[in-house]
Amino acid sequence: MDAIFNSYDTFYNMVFSTTMMSNALTPSFEADAKAIIDFIGKAYKKDNNFNNTCKELIIEKLTALGLTTDQQAVYNSRNFESTFTDEDVLFDIKGDVLATLQNMMSSANSEINAGWFDYSHYKTYNARVRFSKIRTTSTTGNILATRQMGILHALGIGCDVDLEEAVTRLTQCTFWGDIPSVYYLAHTYNLMNNTEKANLFYELAELEEKYLRSGFTVLPNSVKNEYSEDAYIYYSIISSIKQDVVYAYGKSTIDFSFIEAIRSDSLDYFDKMRLINDYDKKLWKNVTNSADRPNKKIGFN
Repeated sequence: MDAIFNSYDTFYNMVFSTTMMSNALTPSFEADAKAIIDFIGKAYKKDNNFNNTCKELIIEKLTALGLTTDQQAVYNSRNFESTFTDEDVLFDIKGDVLATLQNMMSSANSEINAGWFDYSHYKTYNARVRFSKIRTTSTTGNILATRQMGILHALGIGCDVDLEEAVTRLTQCTFWGDIPSVYYLAHTYNLMNNTEKANLFYELAELEEKYLRSGFTVLPNSVKNEYSEDAYIYYSIISSIKQDVVYAYGKSTIDFSFIEAIRSDSLDYFDKMRLINDYDKKLWKNVTNSADRPNKKIGFN
């Protein structure tokens, strides 16, 4: 259990991504949940013992909690003045996940009903239905849904396996400063046998764990020789987006068009930084939907 709490982010993300799919103890959900847990565990470089423990806790124990009100019922039945167990902490994590998901659905696309995560009346599971609902939510730029789409495409849950599409979705989240997506992106490149890219994004994940949470956009000179130049460049761009766009403009959802512009091979590093610094001027729109008359067919590269 200590290993679980020492790797809180990993465990929380496992709970989140499995709960987003369902809470129904059916064979198909159990199989998909185990695949998701393995994917996340391997992305964070956890061993099989850790991953198997997480499967047992999430699938066999935490499915008992289906509503945020259930969390309160569990708490009311216990005397925390005398004891507070590891199990209470696990249920607290699940309650946080449920609250996040329910809030996400209530504020997402109107096609998604807030009751989607009310498991008191929804005990069926169809992976393709879940995939469709999550994809609809991801079109709004919701980071959590977009990240989940990357996982589903990588594993072929509710869809065919499409590692290229998984990379696209996880890259969108990565550029918006979502740290779990960096780990998932690195692991997806490993699945594609692209070790060079996998190592690059694991470097980036390490840099972000150390400095992104603290608001650094300029890395200290003391780490200059510890990471590759590409990792530094990615970090510089992503940290600037996080501070100068996401936080500065209160952007709670991914601006897909902006990310498309920033990723464009037609721009050098300094062009990209100018677009970030002048985000409010919307100059980046000239990259993705230029009003100039092009020499190519509309809508094609």
